[in-house]
Amino acid sequence: MSITAPFPDAAQMRRSGLFRDEASRKRVIRRRPNPHQGRALEKLGHAVEYLVDSRMVLIDEPSTRADAEALDILMRLSRWIFSECEEIVPIGHRLKAWMAGE
Repeated sequence: MSITAPFPDAAQMRRSGLFRDEASRKRVIRRRPNPHQGRALEKLGHAVEYLVDSRMVLIDEPSTRADAEALDILMRLSRWIFSECEEIVPIGHRLKAWMAGE
């Protein structure tokens, strides 16, 4: 049994467009999650908050590589789920695309 997660690594995310160039970062992308995706995003957010808060309480112990890796995995999974949500395209953008024949 493999312990690796079934979600994409950073290279796969870069190829799929999750990491965008400077020009496209200025455009806000809105997405609409379905109920299942919304609950998953909420639970992942709580897990990240819990890890960060629990490390802040343990001031005597330094943060470990495992802590950083756990946060990275949770945040990467959250981004992946968000990218799978339906994108909301404003009516103005749809009209421009329609008029341009796209």
